[in-house]
Amino acid sequence: MNNQYYQDISRSSSIRQAWLYFMYYWLIFAVGTFIGQFVPPAIHQTISIVLFAVIMLSLFTKAGRKHGALIANIYALAMGVLSYTAFMYYLAVLGQVAFYQNIGLAVGSFFAFGAVGYFVVKDASNLARILFPALIILIIASFIGIFIQMPMFQVMITVLGLAVFYGYTIYDFNRMARGNFTPREMGFNLFINLLNIILDILRLASILKD
Repeated sequence: MNNQYYQDISRSSSIRQAWLYFMYYWLIFAVGTFIGQFVPPAIHQTISIVLFAVIMLSLFTKAGRKHGALIANIYALAMGVLSYTAFMYYLAVLGQVAFYQNIGLAVGSFFAFGAVGYFVVKDASNLARILFPALIILIIASFIGIFIQMPMFQVMITVLGLAVFYGYTIYDFNRMARGNFTPREMGFNLFINLLNIILDILRLASILKD
């Protein structure tokens, strides 16, 4: 009984640390977004290609895993730079009210799927077998999407992205419930999940409006 008590205390502490890392990465993202207003859109494609290389490095090499903390910071900063122009575009297309409503929808759905993973699903570890290959397909398709601006292709990428990151939200919250995580990694994962859900919902809303 005492062991279980101390395990619960340790898990609660780790969860708090994970949420602190989550907020930290949003702060780095905010800095990147501020910088983004001064970065010419002409070099966004170059940044996207470099970011693609960084992601692949982190997924498939030992060096990527060794320098995971550095890569996470680079990713959060670069995504902030790239997202500034996207946010301004969605704000112009959707209007201020719809823009913030869709962000609210994204945040609400993130925590709703998270609650399913934390409180409802007993063990979501098998999801990883499906989600990781789907993530690789999504990353490659998104990279191709930089050069192919076909609306139907963009819709397919967006829907796949929502499915993947809602799935990862369930998976990561379930890992927190089971205590199978490290705070820094989990904080970054939650940041990535929410950011991509926000961007995908805004993208889908803008496509549907067009």
